[in-house]
Amino acid sequence: MSLKHVTALISAALLLTGCASSTLKSTWRDDSDSGAVPRKLVVFVAVKDENLRRMAENRVLQSIPPGTNAAAGHTLELDPSLEAAEVRARLAREGFDAALLSRLVSVDKSQVVVPPQTQFANDPLFRRFGPRYGSFYTFYPYVYTTPGYTVENTTVVVETLLYRLPEGKPVWTAVSETLNPRSSAQVVEELIKLLGGKLQSEGLLPAP
Repeated sequence: MSLKHVTALISAALLLTGCASSTLKSTWRDDSDSGAVPRKLVVFVAVKDENLRRMAENRVLQSIPPGTNAAAGHTLELDPSLEAAEVRARLAREGFDAALLSRLVSVDKSQVVVPPQTQFANDPLFRRFGPRYGSFYTFYPYVYTTPGYTVENTTVVVETLLYRLPEGKPVWTAVSETLNPRSSAQVVEELIKLLGGKLQSEGLLPAP
């Protein structure tokens, strides 16, 4: 196999296995909110996988800078069958004044077809004078076509909300997208950095 074909295959592989990237697609802030940093925060991550939920909630707690007392939702062992009034009473009794909730909205898959591309390679030594290529046979080695291929993309969409307790009123929301994550843990780590920075910049979490 020629060097040009090896290069083309490596380029395609890099596109297929590209690094994940998380971005905020939208945010909303209640302008009437006091903007105070929560004194005691409870963190919930709504996913079906209980092990993933525990890991994510624990990692969020570890990332919160000193200045906010926080607890993971799974440590409260709230029964899903409890009525809203009972949950509210329990959280109020334990002194929580805010809740941070992240929920998985969707995992979307799509395909992008990249057509064959004709590449033109320059003569690296620029050895010729006058017309660059004196004949077809000197021109041919510098033109080649890479084959077409299909890239499959995975987009993970997560919604995160901050509620004031005991009212349960949402005061901040964000929708994020992570493209082509290698694992659930990578999504968690990227969103902690992205969303944590945003909450800190808006004064809703203490700065590190």
